[in-house]
Amino acid sequence: MDFIDALEYLYRQRPYGKIKLGLYRIEELVEKLGHPEKKFKSVHITGSNGKGSVTTFVHYLMKEHGYKVGGYISPHLSTIFERFPLNGGYISKDRFLESFLKVKTSCEEMDKKGEEYAPSFFEFTTALSFQICADEDVDAASIEVGLGGRYDATNVIIPKVSVIVTVSLEHTKILGNTIAKIAFEKAGIIKEKVPVVLGNLPPVARDIVHHEAQKRQAPIFEYKKDFDFEVKDYKFNMNTFDYFGDTTIKNIPVKMNGTHQPINASIALKVFEIFHGKLDKDAVTRAFKNAFLPGRFEMYKGFLFDGSHNPQAAEKFVENLSLYFPDKTKTAIIGILDDKDKNSVLSTLCPAFDKIIITKPPSHRAVNSYETYEIARQLHDKVSYIEDPINAFERLKTMEGDLKIIVGSFYLVGYIRSYLEKGFVDKEWDVMRR
Repeated sequence: MDFIDALEYLYRQRPYGKIKLGLYRIEELVEKLGHPEKKFKSVHITGSNGKGSVTTFVHYLMKEHGYKVGGYISPHLSTIFERFPLNGGYISKDRFLESFLKVKTSCEEMDKKGEEYAPSFFEFTTALSFQICADEDVDAASIEVGLGGRYDATNVIIPKVSVIVTVSLEHTKILGNTIAKIAFEKAGIIKEKVPVVLGNLPPVARDIVHHEAQKRQAPIFEYKKDFDFEVKDYKFNMNTFDYFGDTTIKNIPVKMNGTHQPINASIALKVFEIFHGKLDKDAVTRAFKNAFLPGRFEMYKGFLFDGSHNPQAAEKFVENLSLYFPDKTKTAIIGILDDKDKNSVLSTLCPAFDKIIITKPPSHRAVNSYETYEIARQLHDKVSYIEDPINAFERLKTMEGDLKIIVGSFYLVGYIRSYLEKGFVDKEWDVMRR
């Protein structure tokens, strides 16, 4: 079995996109694998927004303080390797395949018990992340929750620190339709006597998290009470802030952009103070200079990429666009999935651009991309439609504009970014179910 065969297996034979609640499958799976999740220290991170950034910041803080570090981030943007970071880079195909085959063997033993016991795509990749960390003999790992917390497959770990970054309405059909219900689900990652770090939570969410933490005798460290930050400057790829926790560190440079990143960075620093102890200023500086997530307000080879696929993300994107590039002319490709709030997203995005190309994200959930164009045309007088995203990108390259942008669906952002990186559409995209 080669790499593409392995991906074919994952996307076609595992119920990809199907959510299976409950922990009994992942608990049996890690037991069959010999509990790889117990072979390294971990930090466990959930949140409605910001959890990917905090997970990444913690990963780089671990690395720069001398740990051999693995982790788990989901979903991925351009390649499945993004899910399994190793010391700030990617694992090799050989490591992926070796660990993959171990998980596949255990999963297929469970499959024989029936569909109810067959691990899902996410359960498989979660176990795979643990197995990769164990096979690589890492010291520590930064683990991002996929959905919610209580019944998420990652919740079999017993971390050194648990983290709840934010709580807002999301995935309401699964997690509940109130802040209180969603907070309860996220508080499900709190373990007995394991410290919990909280970001800026709404009062009702904070009360629920405190209640759940008290039941488990888990100490709480909270933004504005136990740590804080002060922004010094917003400059693209070189933002600076001061951190105030057990250690005070001033003028920390942050490569990741956006007004939301200083609080994410300060949460990560508090987490790492609890996990590790005293912070080393030089290591902190290196960590935040290097930490990044692809496709999140990222300038790559002269193009700005951002996965603003919902109204809240679109508002934040436009805010950051005005902050970092106030006087630039802006030309953009926009693609949005059919199940998103197209009207709200486009109403926010369109006024920010001088010229717009609407395209079709490479997904079965984007069959009505011409509808997106029809909406955009009502909001802007310089809108064109090019269905194929690669053709749209090639057209963007020839257009005038100080700043050229790809924004909207993460499928679109990942697809064009991968094409820009390699000069062709990678075979992985032919296999990926999207």
